[in-house]
Amino acid sequence: MPSIGKDLSKIRSHLGLSIQDIQYATKIPVDTIQSIENDSIFSREDEGKTYIRSFVRSYGRALKIDKDTMIKALDQWETGNYNHLLLQQFKALAQQEVNVPEQQPTQSKAKESVNSSQTKNTEQTGAEKKYESSPSIQKKEANFTEKTVKPSAEKKGPVAPKPGSTSSRRNVDWANMGHKFSEEKKHTPIWIVGLIILFIIAAFAGYLLYNNGYFAAFTDRDSQEQIVDTESQSTQGSLSLNLDEPNQNDITGSDAQLQNVELDDVLYITVYAAYSNLDPVRVWSDLKPRLDPYWLEQGVALHFEFQDTIRIRGPYSNLLLFKNGHIIENFLESYYDDNENVIELTRDIFTADSKWAQPVSFELPDGVAEPDSVADRPSF
Repeated sequence: MPSIGKDLSKIRSHLGLSIQDIQYATKIPVDTIQSIENDSIFSREDEGKTYIRSFVRSYGRALKIDKDTMIKALDQWETGNYNHLLLQQFKALAQQEVNVPEQQPTQSKAKESVNSSQTKNTEQTGAEKKYESSPSIQKKEANFTEKTVKPSAEKKGPVAPKPGSTSSRRNVDWANMGHKFSEEKKHTPIWIVGLIILFIIAAFAGYLLYNNGYFAAFTDRDSQEQIVDTESQSTQGSLSLNLDEPNQNDITGSDAQLQNVELDDVLYITVYAAYSNLDPVRVWSDLKPRLDPYWLEQGVALHFEFQDTIRIRGPYSNLLLFKNGHIIENFLESYYDDNENVIELTRDIFTADSKWAQPVSFELPDGVAEPDSVADRPSF
């Protein structure tokens, strides 16, 4: 039976890519990639259909497979009529699926060539035996040898070797000649090579740190420390005012309620694909400092956890944001960061009003249906 996972594996091998290359390009765990190639991911009960399709589509995107072809192949797989659609973009792989007839004539020709060579060897052996047993031929050879050897023996004095002969080559000191060439060759100083290697290692390490979001995490930590310093200074100023003006203790009940809003240590923002597919939406938080992609089909909502800061990037016109079911209105105008090209939400936004701490049903705009499914962020 044709297998979509095996076809993806064939294409990966045909392109010279390893499983680690796919994992680096898609950020999908290795065991998930292996489950895609052996089709076991389609039988998982702990993963929804949406996440399975998103993983497989991410795999196909890494292999540069057309998006529409990938979707059509998944639809065929779900209906049970998949027939190597993914291999149609690769002619060499598609031809391998055709049965090749057995090449028995070639084998028979090889046997004939072997038999003919054996026959020729047998004939040559017989001819050599006849030649050796012939007394007239042996007598002629002896006379020819005497005529050719005697004149050469009458020559006196050493004969100078001809250029290119074996004796002249033996007189050349090849070892010393190679030693001279090696002395003339200039070598690159070892310390220059060492500096180049250290520079390459440092550049690669910096790239990995930047790609994994560590620099962003340090930047956020510095900004959070600045916020803490500012809050401590404002707290000291308010304490001094309270000492000078003790009558400021007369605070209304509503103001006291605003100041006493307590939120959990871990907060959640809900991203809802309300108007179209989010293909993809990228989310970064201080609890997971990496801008990971998530593919959400229309009608799907996911909870994303954070402690102090969360950043969201994607097709903003197709999504809605919620905190405990309360809609975050005008998030693009209020919380968009031009420098980072993200929506940035922080804890202090939700400490100003006690409503954010009370869970409610989704506050949806007119004409927007409730989510088909609501789940926590998938871990991978």
